[in-house]
Amino acid sequence: MINPANSMSYFESLFRKSLEHTSSEAEKKELQELIATSDHDEELVQLLDEAIATTIEEQELPDDRAKEILALILDAGKKRKQKPLLVSMRWWAAAAVVLLGGFSWFAFRHTMQPVHSSTSTAVAMQDILPVSQSAILTLADGRQVALDSLQTGNISNTSGAAIHLQKGSISYIGGQSVSNTYNTLSTPRGRIFHLILPDGSEVWLNAASSLRYPIAFTSTERVVELQGEAYFEIKQSASSPFRVKVHGDNEIQVLGTGFNVNAYTNEPHVTTTLLHGSIQAVTANQKRLLKPGQQALMNNDHIHLQLADTSQATAWKEGVFQFDSTNIQTVMNQLERWYDIEVIYENGIPDIQFGGKMERDLSLNHILRIMEISNVHYRLEGKKLYIKQ
Repeated sequence: MINPANSMSYFESLFRKSLEHTSSEAEKKELQELIATSDHDEELVQLLDEAIATTIEEQELPDDRAKEILALILDAGKKRKQKPLLVSMRWWAAAAVVLLGGFSWFAFRHTMQPVHSSTSTAVAMQDILPVSQSAILTLADGRQVALDSLQTGNISNTSGAAIHLQKGSISYIGGQSVSNTYNTLSTPRGRIFHLILPDGSEVWLNAASSLRYPIAFTSTERVVELQGEAYFEIKQSASSPFRVKVHGDNEIQVLGTGFNVNAYTNEPHVTTTLLHGSIQAVTANQKRLLKPGQQALMNNDHIHLQLADTSQATAWKEGVFQFDSTNIQTVMNQLERWYDIEVIYENGIPDIQFGGKMERDLSLNHILRIMEISNVHYRLEGKKLYIKQ
């Protein structure tokens, strides 16, 4: 709770009542009208600062409290016609709000001074939900099978291996005598899929990704080819090492381990994050051995190792967007893949960073409301999201 001052102002009294759910309808309306003016900007920022700081100390943001804070923030940003609310960098960095209809908190941080413009943000007139298309399984004979996440049953094929579909996952049984026969699992934007390889290794394929793999591992090594992003849990076999081929001559060499590979073509690096076990990142000219908790950035035959936030690297697998001082372009890349939109930067890429968590089943409008608060100006036209500074 906010500690009351000895002489509480009328504005603070209305603010406190709003957070504590003791406001009358008339008092709520009066608070909104006061926020819409610039007379109480400094006091509002201080009160929001204290409310959020108290919540952070408690390490919990109750839904009711968060929704009230969000409502106040939105009022401050949307009702101001001429002069936008001036906010401190510390407050923006600490801000935590629960989205209406969704989970969790989302914080945002400007690396430069915030833009104070009288130009109002364009509000999207339509809403976009995460895409719900099926994944596609391309069989060895070229046939393509649409895989719905709720379907169950066997998939007919001519390769000698039984392919079983079970609620968003496919697995292979038999086919050990078949060599050089490959299938490809592809996910569209907005869909992830789970695959159990013939050796029992497991792969979770992120949106807009594909994995090409043999229906049986009959040689002395196991090799798959990845485009996009996937998380791997590989069955250990010293006599049959596992390799993941990515861009060009880049690959990940594995004995038995859990790791995430991000190899989207619109990202600056192939990023491999090791959770447990041991892997080796390999380019045409370099090899680097990773330890658990490390991350390899592979670019132009060079490998850079760094410590990793493993929960952030695998958040997509848990159904969550998770950012930590993440630049806006990386955030937008994820939104493009998940909501099947195209992001266009009209005046260059804003120098803004985001941090926090959101469920991936939120609608795009929920995400855009957060962008509004952080002074990102945009307009949504069909499937095109225009970002302007």
